[in-house]
Amino acid sequence: MLDLHPFTLLVLVLVVLVLKNSINAVGKSRVQDFGWTIYTWIAPKLGHKQFLELKGKRSELARVGKEKKSISAQDEYARWTKLNRQFDKLNGEISQLTESISANKTSISNVIGWAITIFTSLPIWFCRAWFRKSVLFYLPVGVLPHYLEWFLALPFFPTGSIGLTAWMFALNHVIGSVILLVSFPFEKPVDKPVKPEPTESSTEKTPTKDQTVPEVTAEKI
Repeated sequence: MLDLHPFTLLVLVLVVLVLKNSINAVGKSRVQDFGWTIYTWIAPKLGHKQFLELKGKRSELARVGKEKKSISAQDEYARWTKLNRQFDKLNGEISQLTESISANKTSISNVIGWAITIFTSLPIWFCRAWFRKSVLFYLPVGVLPHYLEWFLALPFFPTGSIGLTAWMFALNHVIGSVILLVSFPFEKPVDKPVKPEPTESSTEKTPTKDQTVPEVTAEKI
C-alpha cells in the first residue's frame, strides 16, 4: 500500500500546483510552441534525417545564391541560367521538406499536451482519491476560532487538522496571487477612457413645455 510521509505529500502537491498554475498563466499553446522550438533545435543534433537534409539544402542554397550574385547574367548567361535553375530547384525542395517537418508539429504538440496532463492533473486527482483521509499537519491550539478549525477540517478530518482539501485550496489562492503580482507589470496597459465628444444631434435644442407646436386642422368640405 502506498503511504507517503505528510511532508513529502505537502511538497509534492506544492510542486505540482506551482507547475500547473505556471503553465496556465503562460498558456498551454505557448508551452507547446516552445517545446516544438526545442525539438527543432535538438533533432538535427540527434541525427534526424529530414532535419539534416534540410540543413544541407539550405547551405547549398546559400552557396548557389552567392555564386549566382557573383557573376553577370549578360557575360555568363549559360552559367547564370544553370545556377538559377539549380536555385529554384533547391527552393522547391526546401519548401517540401519544411512542409513535411511542419506536419510533425501536431504530433509533438499532442505529446506535450499529454505530458502536461500527466504531470499536472493526474497527480492531483490521484492524491485526492488515495490520500483523501490523510492528515497533513495539525494547527496549534487557539490559533484559529473553533468554528474555523472545524470548517477547515471538512469533510474527513478531526477538528484542528489540515488535509489535502484545505491545503490545495490555500495553495491555489497563494500561487495565483503571486503569479498575478509577477505578471502584472508585463501586461499590456489599458488606455485611459476618453469622454465621447457631443454630437450635433445631441446639441440640438428639444422643444420645451412652453413651446407649442401649431396644430393643423383639416378644412371642412
